[in-house]
Amino acid sequence: MIDAGHGGHDPGAISKDRKLYEKNVVLDLALMLGDKIKKAYPDVKVIYTRDKDIFIPLYERADIANKNHADLFISIHCNSVNNTKPSGFETYVMGMDHNAANMEVCKRENSVILLEDDYTARYQGFDPNDSESYIMFNLMQNAHFEQSLIFAELCQNSMKGGPVVKNRGIKQGALVVLWRSTMPSVLVEVGFISNPQDMAALASKDKRQQIAGELFNAFEKFKEQYELSGDVEEENIPETAPEEPAQPVAEPAEPESPLPSSAEQDTFFAVQVFAISKSLKPDDPVFKGAEDVRKFNAGKVFKYTVGTFKTEEEAAAAALKLSSDFPGCFVVKLDNSGIKKK
Repeated sequence: MIDAGHGGHDPGAISKDRKLYEKNVVLDLALMLGDKIKKAYPDVKVIYTRDKDIFIPLYERADIANKNHADLFISIHCNSVNNTKPSGFETYVMGMDHNAANMEVCKRENSVILLEDDYTARYQGFDPNDSESYIMFNLMQNAHFEQSLIFAELCQNSMKGGPVVKNRGIKQGALVVLWRSTMPSVLVEVGFISNPQDMAALASKDKRQQIAGELFNAFEKFKEQYELSGDVEEENIPETAPEEPAQPVAEPAEPESPLPSSAEQDTFFAVQVFAISKSLKPDDPVFKGAEDVRKFNAGKVFKYTVGTFKTEEEAAAAALKLSSDFPGCFVVKLDNSGIKKK
């Protein structure tokens, strides 16, 4: 799923000379990226939230991806601030970071909902300009948090040395379009329209082709990892600080409480509902009363599972019931050393 940000009566960021509109730049990049994927992988179905200059509400962007059972969601944007000095590319995953600069990016990208009819009801009273509203996002990273981080790192690594020079790193942000999607999802800010050097790169058709090629390289590497392992490798979970190498995550995740032992069976199944950076107690409200909640320490991430089942079929049935409360939850295999890949 390729999402070109903004569109129609929502121009997004606009250059100082008013000649370059974010909505046009990102649409061009989205179509270029999709074309590269289609040519290289004819078996991959590429879907766009928009393929022309029209306005698409944020909730519809995620819903299109969810209804089509997308495996990956890539939202493409351009950055802008009042100061002309900030420059560079950065990739966001869904999360809560109280950094003031990151919050301003989130407020700007989320403010699109103010252009939608009846947005207060549709977004459960969320106000993109009210900092207190962002508290609701604090624990909403779901089971795809790890995969999103991995793809974000691939995007950042691929864009190094490209036409937009500065690497601003991977960041977490309370972004509505990522919150509502139920698959690995990232939002890539490919450069600052407000910076003269970045703007020159974004205005160039050839440079846009180069940026689209960099995003394609990230997609290609992610696809290879995903297909080789049946899932992306957890060892590659990166740091969120800019321009720092990824730190390895312990594999498997170490359990903080022992699993039930059995003379006949030492392997069990469970349903993973979250992978987040915060340590929670089993009775935390975020688990919505679920029983048999377990926490596994995986480096900088805590994984949380619900239930302990003897068979994968039992776990799958439980996952189906839990999916209404925990979209994107999935079955994992457990033993006393932690979570194993199925």
